Amino acid sequence: MSATCLVSPDLITLQERRDLLADASSRRAQAKRCDRTRWRVVDGWQFLGPARFSYSPDGQVHEEVHRRVAERATELVEVELRPVQSNYLYYEMGDYLGPHHDQARCQFAVIVLLDGHAGPLCVHPELQGARPEDVGALLEPDGHRGGRQIALQDGPLLLSGRLLPHHREPHADAEPITLVTFCLGQQPTP
Repeated sequence: MSATCLVSPDLITLQERRDLLADASSRRAQAKRCDRTRWRVVDGWQFLGPARFSYSPDGQVHEEVHRRVAERATELVEVELRPVQSNYLYYEMGDYLGPHHDQARCQFAVIVLLDGHAGPLCVHPELQGARPEDVGALLEPDGHRGGRQIALQDGPLLLSGRLLPHHREPHADAEPITLVTFCLGQQPTP
């Protein structure tokens, strides 16, 4: 399977975005911190680079929107998808997410910018299929060069993140950003 990476404004409505932002804002004070300082490989295949950001799990509003996003994404990729998990992500100045693969159960991810001015998400099709333990060695030691930058301001991003390594450079704006990620897995066949 080749990796999917496309921006689709139809994945979420303006009202859903407003509701999610209100929910995310109410949860921000209780957010947990991710401070991963090393590269690592999980379960023999998933590559995780260093990261620094805050996150909180979804809420009641979020669950219903997650279900609708799964239905809309199913139409785009023509694979029956179901909600698996999702989180609100909060980035302050200097926070980042190093190159990584999404977890196995997350066949697709939908990433939505809810608030703030985010730098682009960078996807690395040139690293697709590379052995996870080699991904770190293939990147520049002083930064994450290569790849393709995708502006999250253009709309929700549908990404096959377990196949397509991706990352976010350090957030360079004094204004924080808020994102939501919806992890979608393939429906089991009856």
